Amino acid sequence: MKRIFALILAIFIWFSAVSTALAENTTLVPCYKSPAFVERMKNAPDSYYTTKPLKAYSQLLCGEDGLPRIALDRLSLAVDVAIPIAIFLYTAGFIGWSGRSYLQAIKKQDKAEEKEVFIDVPLFISCMVMALFWPMAVIKELLAGELVAKDEEIPISVR
Repeated sequence: MKRIFALILAIFIWFSAVSTALAENTTLVPCYKSPAFVERMKNAPDSYYTTKPLKAYSQLLCGEDGLPRIALDRLSLAVDVAIPIAIFLYTAGFIGWSGRSYLQAIKKQDKAEEKEVFIDVPLFISCMVMALFWPMAVIKELLAGELVAKDEEIPISVR
């Protein structure tokens, strides 16, 4: 009985008619048409640091308060979002790869535990320089089979 009820409920939800929501924003207007933004432009001091940004902001959409908003519902601003994401991912990968390569390098030396606490600065700097090219190093190690562990090396516990 529960399975039949669940099936009927799933079919009802599947075929229920829900109108598509459009991503139109009716509260935002172009900044050059916003009275509050035009007032801000008139009251702004006449200098390079205020007129240039305000001219650039006039192409964006503004709210009722006259402040520009960036609506990310189109692909026209995708680059503005993708660049910071790429910088973040590169930086995070750089930090992780430099630490990984340092730990692998000290593992081959004697007193590895001591060098985890007291960092060998010349070795770490060389690891950081090599980590600048971490995307290429990832591809190289992935193709060589050094990046991921083999199935035989992964222990499986019997439960």
